[in-house]
Amino acid sequence: MNKAFKIVLMVCAIVLVLAVSGSMIYYFAFAKPANERAELEWEKEKLEKEQTEKEEEERKEAYKELEREINLQNCLDGAYENYIDAWDEQVKRLDSKDGFLPGVTADKLNESHEKAREECFKRYGPE
Repeated sequence: MNKAFKIVLMVCAIVLVLAVSGSMIYYFAFAKPANERAELEWEKEKLEKEQTEKEEEERKEAYKELEREINLQNCLDGAYENYIDAWDEQVKRLDSKDGFLPGVTADKLNESHEKAREECFKRYGPE
């Protein structure tokens, strides 16, 4: 019985060694690389998301800047149209044949136009 016990003990030891080595092989050959791949994939997705968010923020900033420039130009155009309309109205009112206005009237209209332009730049100019 002593010999049978030794054989059973040896078989148990061999099974145990095979189980441990099999577990180690599985861990290092399959589990760990799969875990590392998953971690790398997660990092890649995280970087792609950050890049997408950054690009989206840049697009938003560019859109805001373009919108500001359009609003500024529209405001300046409106100020100029008002200036021309006021000029033409004064020419018509004073019955000026050559389109020229007296210095005081012209200066007043020019000053009003400049104030309107300044207001446009205050409202829509670069920050």
